[in-house]
Amino acid sequence: MSQQVPQQPHVQYQPQMQPPKKKHTARNVFIVIGVLFLLGVGGCFAIVGSVGNSVSKSIDEDASKNAPRPVTVGTAFTLGKHETLAGWTVKNESGMFTVTGKVKNTSKATSSAFLHLKFLTATGEVLGNVGCNSADLEPGQTQVLNCIPDGKFGKYTKITAEATF
Repeated sequence: MSQQVPQQPHVQYQPQMQPPKKKHTARNVFIVIGVLFLLGVGGCFAIVGSVGNSVSKSIDEDASKNAPRPVTVGTAFTLGKHETLAGWTVKNESGMFTVTGKVKNTSKATSSAFLHLKFLTATGEVLGNVGCNSADLEPGQTQVLNCIPDGKFGKYTKITAEATF
């Protein structure tokens, strides 16, 4: 007897058709545009921040150049774009208070000097103010200051000078 191997029925396999993969082109385009937009906004903030920072530094530097500082009669000092030359004087004779001196334009552009002198006691009380100015000075030019006192000047112990514009 011969054993017969049962035969399996012949089944024809058909490959299963997978649905086509969806392409997310629109979604991908929006993602790329969104990322580029965020990078652009971030770059703009970085640029604006750095420009703002440099402007702030420039303003601080200008302010410190013009800020009040103690000065000594007769000694040269520089405020802003101008140098008050050595030899300037303060006189208080018979109630007539005068400040005389020369100023030099140290910048590279035409400029007028405007400076303010405060005469103070040891405790910081302001006894008087003197406003001085010059006409337009070309770079390197000097001129005698025009000074106008204001106050009841007495025995002062300190003078401060600041540029006023």
